[in-house]
Amino acid sequence: MNMVPRYNLPSGTEVTLFTQKMAMNRQTEAGYEFTNLETGSISVVPFSKFAELLKSPAVRLTNVDGIATSIVELRLGGLKTAEQLSEFQREYGKFHFALCCGMVALRQKRRRDMGPRGGYLSIRDMDKIENRKFVRAVAEKFLGGKVLLTQLRGGKSSDWFMYKGRTLIKYLTIYDSLGPDDDAIAGLATLDHLKGNEVQRLNPRLRMLMTQAWEEVGFDLKGSSVANVHDHLEVLVHEENRNRRRNELSPLIVPAEKTLKAHRDDLLSPTEYLLATKGERHTQNKRGRGSSDIRALIPAEIVEIDECRASLITSAKEKGYWHSLSAKDQDALKHIDKYIQSRLSILVMIDIASRMPLAWVISDNPKAEATLALLRMATRDKTKEKVTYGCEGDPAPAMGIGMIKNDNGVGLRNAEVKQAILGCGADSTDVRTYASSDKPYVERIFGTTESVLLKIIHGYTGRKPGENPGYDAKKNGVLDIDELTGILTRFFIDEYPSMRHMGVGMGGRRPAEVFRDLNNTRGLFRPIDEDQRRIHLGWKEERKPNDEGVKVFSGIWYNSDELQLHADEIAPKKVSVFVDPDNVNEATVLIPGVKDVLRVPLQTTAFADLTLPQVLELMAAYRKENPDVTVIHNNRIMKTRRQRFDQLKAIGVERKLARSYSTAEECKAKGRAVFAGARIVRDLTVTDTVRPGQITSCTDGPGVFQIGGGGAIIEHQAHHDDPEPISSESLQPLADQPHDEGYLAPRSNQANDHSDEKQLRPLGRPKKEGTLL
Repeated sequence: MNMVPRYNLPSGTEVTLFTQKMAMNRQTEAGYEFTNLETGSISVVPFSKFAELLKSPAVRLTNVDGIATSIVELRLGGLKTAEQLSEFQREYGKFHFALCCGMVALRQKRRRDMGPRGGYLSIRDMDKIENRKFVRAVAEKFLGGKVLLTQLRGGKSSDWFMYKGRTLIKYLTIYDSLGPDDDAIAGLATLDHLKGNEVQRLNPRLRMLMTQAWEEVGFDLKGSSVANVHDHLEVLVHEENRNRRRNELSPLIVPAEKTLKAHRDDLLSPTEYLLATKGERHTQNKRGRGSSDIRALIPAEIVEIDECRASLITSAKEKGYWHSLSAKDQDALKHIDKYIQSRLSILVMIDIASRMPLAWVISDNPKAEATLALLRMATRDKTKEKVTYGCEGDPAPAMGIGMIKNDNGVGLRNAEVKQAILGCGADSTDVRTYASSDKPYVERIFGTTESVLLKIIHGYTGRKPGENPGYDAKKNGVLDIDELTGILTRFFIDEYPSMRHMGVGMGGRRPAEVFRDLNNTRGLFRPIDEDQRRIHLGWKEERKPNDEGVKVFSGIWYNSDELQLHADEIAPKKVSVFVDPDNVNEATVLIPGVKDVLRVPLQTTAFADLTLPQVLELMAAYRKENPDVTVIHNNRIMKTRRQRFDQLKAIGVERKLARSYSTAEECKAKGRAVFAGARIVRDLTVTDTVRPGQITSCTDGPGVFQIGGGGAIIEHQAHHDDPEPISSESLQPLADQPHDEGYLAPRSNQANDHSDEKQLRPLGRPKKEGTLL
């Protein structure tokens, strides 16, 4: 059977249980009886339960000695030890303790020499020179320094001097009253912390007006100054003095600004005042506690990314080539300079476990593409940057990422970046904006980069507007982006990883050494598959494959045996090609309906180990030439073509070759004939006319008239009472035009025409098209 401990706690013991403060009343048979100091309620805690609670941090005993009755606490106003006093008070406590030890030794000597009667020391005894020298000798051994018998005249001395007999006996009395558990140095220390006149010398009504002035004007988010509050206080005091004069009271005097500021410090603490004037978020960043926890143990287990405006002005002008550019190119470059001469953004990814920079990108437009470039750099090898910019250190190798912390920056929190992070198998954690405790490590690296690197670069603008009033940042912004990238790369590979880091868990070690130790002991985070990395972080194009493979970005060919096997099946379809812009040696191809992910190598070996921008720049350089050279070659081509044409023409004339071409007029004439012959004529006739060959038709029709009952045809005209003559102007003869068919006009009915001879002539078409078809 286990024994339940029963502690003998004196009455008045203060116990803090969770957040409740209680005081021990007495011990009963059931347990300890406590009184809640806030509510006054009484409760009993069993012995077994109290013993279990003592094992947890939920219970804390704050006063196991009961009510404060010791000399030290009563004399110091509740303080118990010398460590609670200032350094000045502790030094005097040690000096007084040394004097008391000397007087105790003197008292023992006198008791041996004079008997019990010599054990008493009076003020007169301590003023005697022989006794003072004896006490001084003992005190100097305790202090390890010199003690003067009398105080020097004038000024303040750093040497100790012995007090007069009255003061010595006062401290000896305090020493004799100390208990065995009391701190002698604290009990003998001076009471400087209790000095000063604490009585308020300001009028209570004036203090109320000062409080009102601070509440109405000073405690405002606009950040009013003490002068603004003082002006408002003058108005309040002026109004108050008018009422006081009516009541025959003395007027109030407006205090100084220093007194007004001291009153503010009495009302609010610095944290509370910062909260009232700067807001909760700013106060949390400035006064809120941080984190002393080691948040990651494996490199790339947790990383932080952020973007920051670089306090730099850069230039896009090509130095050294200005004289060779044309006037048009110079004007265009000036326009580009005006656009690019602005503050760029720097994106950085840092490892939490080792504080090692994993990736860095410079962008003038920090959007999703810049963040994807940052992720690509963190998950690939960075030896190319090391060799290109002449770095001596080793950058972080290629590895996967476990968790990424970022805020809601423009290029950080968007659908494209989130999909890429999740596709790579990492977790994305969104933290609060302007909350430094959520991602303190990447915020700190920006401050270090600003103070160590950017501040000495040409074109530095300062951390805030107007910080460098005598420096023209635009005029001195001569660095281009390539030069700035080289400086930043050397800083993040050679300088920053080799600097001592005093952060949590670092202990003054260097990030490069910590990264190497973690690599040897715990290993790096698992790597990411290259095909998966290209699919989610690379550049995508959809192309139709052929026998040569797939061509992306207008000139880069990829092909493989697996792709050729599927070429016939996917001929009419497009495939998705994913290319890493940082390395074009391989690409990933996804075919609709095919489960396999194809990895195709580069076919143009001249582009091996190049980045996609470098390939495009190389092709642009190939196509670009000097304008003078262009004119020379164009003239040579035109001259050769003219000579060839003249030679062929001369051969045709000499050999009497048939002409194989037509002139424009000839083509138009042939077109009219072709269109006329192909015209479809509708089956319509003009009144009183018939087609050729139908005038002797036996059937009824236009222009055919039956006379009598016989079947013979009489070639004559019918007589009408009012004949309607046919106008000769409405018919146009077509004798000169080639036609296959003509029209036969009826016999004239004029009075002077009595001839039986038939008159036959072709009839033309009407002038207005559509009246006769």
